[in-house]
Amino acid sequence: MFLLPLLFAALPSAQCSNIDADAVFHDQSPVYCSPLEPMPGDTVSLRLRAAHGDLTSATVRIWDTGLNGGAGGEVLVPMWVEGQVGPGNQFDMWRADIQVGTNHLWYRFRLEDSGCVDYYQITGVLDWATTSIPDFQIHPGFQGPPWARGAVGYQIFPDRFRNGDPSNDPQTGDWEYPSPGQFITGHSNWNATPTGGTDFFGGDLLGVWQGSDYLDWLGVEFIWFNPVFESRSNHRYDAVNYDHIDPALGSDSDFNLLVRGLKRKGIRVILDGVLNHCSSWSEWFDRYEQYPWTGAHENPATSPWGDWFTFLPGFNHISAPENYCSWFAINTLPKLNYSNPLVRDRMVRNPDSVLRGWLQTGISGWRLDAAEDVGPGCSGDDHSVWREMRDYIKQDDPNALLVLEEWSDASAWLYGDQFDGVMNFHGFLFPVQDYCLNRSISTQDFVERFTRGARAYPATANHSSWNQLGNHDLSRALTRANNQAPRLMEATFLQFTLPGTPVVYYGDEIGMVGGSDPDNRRTFDWNISNWNVPLARFTKRLAKLRAEHPALREGSFDPYWVHHAGRVMVFAREHTMETLIAVASSGDNHLDVTIPVGRYFPAGAVLEDLISGDTITVSANRTIDLSGAARLEAHGSRLYRAL
Repeated sequence: MFLLPLLFAALPSAQCSNIDADAVFHDQSPVYCSPLEPMPGDTVSLRLRAAHGDLTSATVRIWDTGLNGGAGGEVLVPMWVEGQVGPGNQFDMWRADIQVGTNHLWYRFRLEDSGCVDYYQITGVLDWATTSIPDFQIHPGFQGPPWARGAVGYQIFPDRFRNGDPSNDPQTGDWEYPSPGQFITGHSNWNATPTGGTDFFGGDLLGVWQGSDYLDWLGVEFIWFNPVFESRSNHRYDAVNYDHIDPALGSDSDFNLLVRGLKRKGIRVILDGVLNHCSSWSEWFDRYEQYPWTGAHENPATSPWGDWFTFLPGFNHISAPENYCSWFAINTLPKLNYSNPLVRDRMVRNPDSVLRGWLQTGISGWRLDAAEDVGPGCSGDDHSVWREMRDYIKQDDPNALLVLEEWSDASAWLYGDQFDGVMNFHGFLFPVQDYCLNRSISTQDFVERFTRGARAYPATANHSSWNQLGNHDLSRALTRANNQAPRLMEATFLQFTLPGTPVVYYGDEIGMVGGSDPDNRRTFDWNISNWNVPLARFTKRLAKLRAEHPALREGSFDPYWVHHAGRVMVFAREHTMETLIAVASSGDNHLDVTIPVGRYFPAGAVLEDLISGDTITVSANRTIDLSGAARLEAHGSRLYRAL
């Protein structure tokens, strides 16, 4: 490796009009960054594509966090032209090799043509470098489970998927919740309308097994279950006991059998870990004194769990019973106190802790709820909890997946020492919602927002984060699309063809509707006559393509062409084994359009649409003509490969 101290300041430069900015490309995919997940001591090859003969020099500018006693410092790595690539050798592939240690690295590219300088950061070519736009990242040792990279997931709200065992169905009046004198409701009608957190429909683990052939048909590779531990609510985000499966779902042995049976079908299980808070009815807190021992709420001074929670000045279990820290001041959700090492032991560190103990059942990882809120006392944002979690979980199972819930930028949790990925609200769900479902942004706005989101994290997180169109906290995707099914199909196409891990919220694939919670948690409709069958088959087809094509699981993302008026986006997914080009329309009208494909496919190449099976030939000017019988449908999509 050849490193030079960076001796120049990044000053604004005149735009290099003779640099073909559109041709310059790099992202963290196997063609351009190899290996994707380097270990300390590995040599990483970084590649940058540019128009042939366009640049006189290219340099990787690195910020190495380990230099200058940990204060960080800049270095330059000169690049060289490795060769020419693309049809007709129209591009130069610039390369630099970097031997990494243990330090975190942030990098951008400095491009020069005859003294004129531009920069390439995660959003593309810029006239000058800026700290307002993040650089690409390398965090040596940050490795996620290979199976999870781009896999197809499916979220199940256990009470609402399928009732396999009516004998364990909760009945009206079976127990009190949320307060003494208030009772839960049991529905005898599977298709009744949900009313809140206290009504039950009887969905259970046996029902999931009975529905597993359908999930296998759909192409599901892992299931994320909303909480399954013993609770008094139907959502179970307020556990009363973390050691056992809720009896309304089945037994512990039922769960073990389900995990093993699903694994034989090639379907893994991810559990929902709620470490921030438990139930006010829990055996530790016991606000209503249901247990024969002294709970924390009854007497914090004498209870063995008294300092597992945080009681505020003036607390009295009779006269001021709600003076304690709870999640969002919801008194049924007392917050656990992670300044207490016993809490950390019980939830994270001990071999039989909640996280490590359930991992022994054969599950493949955890989604961690309200991760930013976990911390000491009433506060949150304690990253040390998650660092300990990663150390212990990866020691037990290096291939376990760890995903956090975070609705905004999750960078602070994704440096390789905590989580593998995030529920990608910020980088995927919100941009796709605004573009496809409610159509509030332009195609260019979507491209810019998604590109920034897709490159904002290290490679492991970019490819392992979850891309959802909806979940239990949002109204149904079809409802947000104003019940326009073509919009949902368009969004589903992007969900399965853009970088990341598509996770389908149960029933979205058959066109279920529903407003905000609890309406978004309706029961799965097993009457196929009510399904949007084309949507279900489309989802299945896309899942199959994901399994067959590595370019969809970890290939590059090059959004190289936009038809602004027609709301059409064209992007390439390039991999060392193949290249695919996706065409996605968000327009309400059919469109005759000519699309350039010459940067990836030569004139005369025959392209097959992997969705329809139709073929088209690249013209002499290296375009494809989508007109006449081949015109692009409103909200239509194509996914081309060369035959």
